Amino acid sequence: MCVKKRISLKQLIVIFFISLTIIFGNSWAAKADSFEKALRSGILKSNSLASARQDFITAHQEVIIATGDTDLNSKFTISQDQSFYERSNLLNDSYSEAKLAGAITFSKQLYNSGETNAKREAAILSMEIAKSGFYIAEQSVLLSIIKTYLNLILSKEEVYLHESNFARLTQENLAEKLRVEAGVSTAGNLALSNSKMLSSRSELITSKAAYENSLEEYESLIGDIPENLTEPMLPNLIPQKIQSSENQAYKNHPSLDIAIATENLASLQQEILKKSLGPSVDLSLSARKSNTGGDSSTDGSEISANISMSVPILATPTSKAQSQKLISALVAAQIDSDEAKRVVGLAARAGFRNHISAKIQLKAAVSEVEAYKLFVEATKTEVEFGNKTVLEQLDAEDDLKNAILREMRAKHAVLLTGYQLLQATGLLTAKNLGIADSLSPLETNKDLKPNIKFHQFLKSGSTTK
Repeated sequence: MCVKKRISLKQLIVIFFISLTIIFGNSWAAKADSFEKALRSGILKSNSLASARQDFITAHQEVIIATGDTDLNSKFTISQDQSFYERSNLLNDSYSEAKLAGAITFSKQLYNSGETNAKREAAILSMEIAKSGFYIAEQSVLLSIIKTYLNLILSKEEVYLHESNFARLTQENLAEKLRVEAGVSTAGNLALSNSKMLSSRSELITSKAAYENSLEEYESLIGDIPENLTEPMLPNLIPQKIQSSENQAYKNHPSLDIAIATENLASLQQEILKKSLGPSVDLSLSARKSNTGGDSSTDGSEISANISMSVPILATPTSKAQSQKLISALVAAQIDSDEAKRVVGLAARAGFRNHISAKIQLKAAVSEVEAYKLFVEATKTEVEFGNKTVLEQLDAEDDLKNAILREMRAKHAVLLTGYQLLQATGLLTAKNLGIADSLSPLETNKDLKPNIKFHQFLKSGSTTK
């Protein structure tokens, strides 16, 4: 009976590690078919990235809109007046008059003290902020995909481990029943064996529930699940020192780029206000033709040109308040920039420590598993010679199962903290993960076709009566 149990335990350990080898296969083709495929699919399905891309397109259009002050504008107007008169002192005491007039006007601002150029620079800064916002969204989406991918692998491993453990304890419980019937064991030992089996069943149900949750999250975020999920390999970009992590974050993290650009934008807004209070020169050209049903001195064609210069001469309370508002906004932006640098630096240092801690825990977990394997074998030998009970053997095997579970979770933590460290240093990008081709560059986005067309105005009728 003891020999049979020894074979069963060895088979359990062999099967478990064979399954780990299958799950964590090193085939590059398999990796490309699972982890990379998951990243690509998740990126394509991401609503956050799609929204961030539209924000960039909007900001890009604002650069064009910012130069609208100096655009050549044209306007065509046509009007028709119908008047009815009553004159009691005339023979015909009532009559009507109709007048049709049309005009084309061209206008352009020739000079505005550099306000348009300053607005364009501000729009470019806003576009850079939108670009950095897209990179933040990219890192966040990639980490969400990676978390979901790793959680599914871990939950699947835990289900397999608890299934194996439950099957082993079920066999042990049956063997214990036979020993009680044979009179070589007690009802108390059988009750404890049955308790362990039921506890293992509870753990199995819990792990299956966690697996189903991970499965649904994967399908919702990424899509279809491949047959073989393989363990990803961390890119060779992990900093080796804590100071290097902090320096990389200061150099690459898009949050700092946003903070710096926002500070520059706040400073530029003051310059825009100053230039808006400077002189401006405007040119207007107009051609007009009118026709009245009868003779009128206003009938005929007119061509006119107008050049005007304007400059504010009073500092209004509104302009003073606007200036104070922009000064406060600049001070706030400077404070936010300092805070962003502090937060980014701390996050990078904490990420490095967490990753190192996870690697140390993994080494300890691996050593613990090896120790419990030896302990289980020694316990089984002592059970054969009557020095220990079968229940002590079950406790030792349960300890081994828990050690294996801690090893799996420690291995999961090493990968997860590694990717979190890459995010904290600004290095968790599609390019660094080898899937840059799945994201089209922001600058290559085609502008959306406008819905407004000139002929629509003519069809709708701009004629006023």
